[in-house]
Amino acid sequence: MNARQTGFTLLEVMVAILLMAVVSLIAWRGLDSVTRADSHLQASTEQTEALLRALNQLERDVALRASIELSEPLKPGIDDEPSTAPPALTVRSTDGQGFRLDVIRVAAARDGALQRVRWWLKGNTLYRAQGPARDRYPLPAPGDGVAVLNEVSSAGLRYWDKDKGWRKLSGNRQENPFGIEISLTRETPQGTERYRQVLGPLE
Repeated sequence: MNARQTGFTLLEVMVAILLMAVVSLIAWRGLDSVTRADSHLQASTEQTEALLRALNQLERDVALRASIELSEPLKPGIDDEPSTAPPALTVRSTDGQGFRLDVIRVAAARDGALQRVRWWLKGNTLYRAQGPARDRYPLPAPGDGVAVLNEVSSAGLRYWDKDKGWRKLSGNRQENPFGIEISLTRETPQGTERYRQVLGPLE
């Protein structure tokens, strides 16, 4: 008698291949979903880190603004008029679309020196510029701006009035306000995001 042959039939092989194809498709879709989620998370993390860096730098610039004690020892330059030290913090609006913030702060690179720093919004980008450090007035103007935050659709600034509370600039210029509130609106792949930072009291 012939020995009985064992093995898979053609139908069984086709069913197995079909099952493997289905499992592979499900696995691919799952992997693709995980990859997209990871890319989305990385992009969101990078955007948040850029925002935090900008806000932390802004807070540091304001915190290191020149106090009256630091300004007094500096001897005004010959052509510096008036002879008194300029305000350490000045804020103003720019065409109703943003703000400009000028700070005279303690320089990190040189002990006893000061430098001018400027923040402003142009288009959808927030810029920061700083001038060379110097130990006497007049201080050099800030240099070319560096983009610190992109995709900023709008930015605003309010100052604290001790009698009337938070006030909009509305084209006005304020020197050494008691406090400032900065608001930013960004357009991201996740949608519109709004941020608010309060700096103060600034005495």
